[in-house]
Amino acid sequence: MKNIIIYHDFNLDLKLYSIPNFFIHEIKKEFLNICFKDVNLEENKENIELFFGNRINNQNIKEYKNLKWIHLGCVGYDSIDIEILKSRDIMMTNSKGLLTNSMVELAVNFITSFSRGMPFINSLRNTNLLNRKNFDRYFDRVTNLTNQKVLICGYGTVGKKLAKVLEQLDMEIFTVSRTKYHDYKNFSLNEIEGLVKQVDYIINLLPLNDETKYLFNSQLFSQMNDVGFINLGRGKTVNEKHLIEAINNGNLNSAALDVFEVEPLSSNNELFDNHNIILTPHIAGLDSKYWYRQLDLFRYNLSAYLINKKKSLKNKIT
Repeated sequence: MKNIIIYHDFNLDLKLYSIPNFFIHEIKKEFLNICFKDVNLEENKENIELFFGNRINNQNIKEYKNLKWIHLGCVGYDSIDIEILKSRDIMMTNSKGLLTNSMVELAVNFITSFSRGMPFINSLRNTNLLNRKNFDRYFDRVTNLTNQKVLICGYGTVGKKLAKVLEQLDMEIFTVSRTKYHDYKNFSLNEIEGLVKQVDYIINLLPLNDETKYLFNSQLFSQMNDVGFINLGRGKTVNEKHLIEAINNGNLNSAALDVFEVEPLSSNNELFDNHNIILTPHIAGLDSKYWYRQLDLFRYNLSAYLINKKKSLKNKIT
């Protein structure tokens, strides 16, 4: 039987972006004619039929003339034109659901850090001034989340679960989405300017597209008043220079960013200088059990693909 090659781009020296040996072993144990190959080592791009990874783009798809199926190890597909896939009858699946809890937990971590004054506490610690007397200056800023208003921008799998968690903390939930929902106060993206005036916290989970690129800029920030802002979506949905100005102007009281306009952050980036900004290095989806859950999903979809039951693929996008 002819070998089937799964080309992948999990070739980074990072545990989340490098296929572990057990994963390859388990797939090859069940599918004897399967092998994995780093896509960068393939000279004849026309050989590529199956792609597994995160960094494929429209130019790659153009080169992979025999491409039949893309399985993304992530959720977002900003760099891929869906119409190109449809025109060539290329299937694409993603890993929706595998990163949900991790992202929800980090969002909750950020929002509770804001409410309990953790950025200020860390500033006191870093200057050896950590005591109750010094923290007393921050007393009026410490609030419970009860009855606080939170706007979740992007109401997909992560947004829906996050809303349920924050509802349990007695927060008032507002959401922005393309599809109309009725479970919370739901609005469209073109209504956002009026919404940001009303809320205490904003959590950005939006994908990157023509509508959302630099959506959070000086114009939108200027409508906010003393808001805690969190970005777990895409770096280029936020103008970072304008965000810093918004903190200095009091439109934002604090911010937490896991994604950035340019990654990784340079050591001289101005974001490092502002103690009201929490920074994490694009780790919202990290989970040491990721590859075990990915194994279950990929194994199921690979089996469906090989026996030509393509309609049963999980997380099918095209």
